[in-house]
Amino acid sequence: MPEVNIAPAAAEDEILPEYRKTALLVSTYLMLIFVLRYIAVIVINLFVSAVQDTMEYQTMYIIQLSISGFFLQILPSVIGAFMFGYIGKNSRGKLKRLYSIPKSNTRAIGNFSAVYGLAQMVNVITMIVTYLFTSQADLTKKLNTVAEQQQGGMAGAFFMFFMLVVIAPVFEEFMFRGVILHALKPYGNGLSIFVSGILFGIFHGNFQQCFYTAAAGIALAYIANVTGSIFPTTVIHAIMNSVGGVMVLLMNTSGVQEYIMNGNENAIPDSEMFWVAMYGIFMVSVLIFILVGFIAAIMKIKQIKRFRAPKVWGEVSNGKKVSILLLSVPAVITVLMVIDVYGGFSASLIHDLIARGGA
Repeated sequence: MPEVNIAPAAAEDEILPEYRKTALLVSTYLMLIFVLRYIAVIVINLFVSAVQDTMEYQTMYIIQLSISGFFLQILPSVIGAFMFGYIGKNSRGKLKRLYSIPKSNTRAIGNFSAVYGLAQMVNVITMIVTYLFTSQADLTKKLNTVAEQQQGGMAGAFFMFFMLVVIAPVFEEFMFRGVILHALKPYGNGLSIFVSGILFGIFHGNFQQCFYTAAAGIALAYIANVTGSIFPTTVIHAIMNSVGGVMVLLMNTSGVQEYIMNGNENAIPDSEMFWVAMYGIFMVSVLIFILVGFIAAIMKIKQIKRFRAPKVWGEVSNGKKVSILLLSVPAVITVLMVIDVYGGFSASLIHDLIARGGA
């Protein structure tokens, strides 16, 4: 049974002022994260407009990934480190404690299958619902996006693998299981786990990724909460992303590309059939692993339900805490930006304006 640090009971008037400050800080941080997303869109569009006629697509693709990683992951992490005291005179070893290797590290990392199975089962459900309610034009657009990624070539695929397996886990874990989870943790384990997990899903900026990453975020937040460290969650995150990374590498072989886009095995050279076979074996293995992991996740959830932690800061309901977090000015601005990002309104407008300016 995991140890749970229980905060001493306190009156509402003692709790709320401090919580309001924390909620304002967290909502301001979220607002800055989404502002940086807009800046990334502008910078990428300006860059593409300036070099698309002169630069090789593969190089342009890698630079776009670099810009995206800088504005969406690296810079927000640096800002969060300063805002929440992980860097500076008053840091008092907070960063070192955050990455300390817990005694239960191996056991914690062993939860990878359960986290992955849960997340991907949610992903499968999302894909089914999306398929049922998506037009043929939207499906064609998604296939074109896959083809566009493949044009980045093998060098682009390896760089994408690096971004997925190194950059994303290190910086996203710090942002959500480090900064946000630990900022909210003194005000309730459930509050910090679910809020940080859901925000992690929203952060991904599209409906296809939102739900399964939120499920993964909640599971990872639980592990970080129990272990007191984001070291095991960073490792789990990296392993999870490596599955997608390997898929990207396999999809960038010409044989697999032909098979995915046209489904014509006869048009695939014999020299490429090995990679097509590897792709098939890999996909079947992933599906089996998802089923096994989902069963493991159900068993873990049943174990968690047997353990009822005493309420933390019971004098203030979680509903009131969430409303305080959502009704701050930065949070309202963030909600409006989230609606815009998911609708793709400003992104399309920025693209069109820059394209016209470069014409």
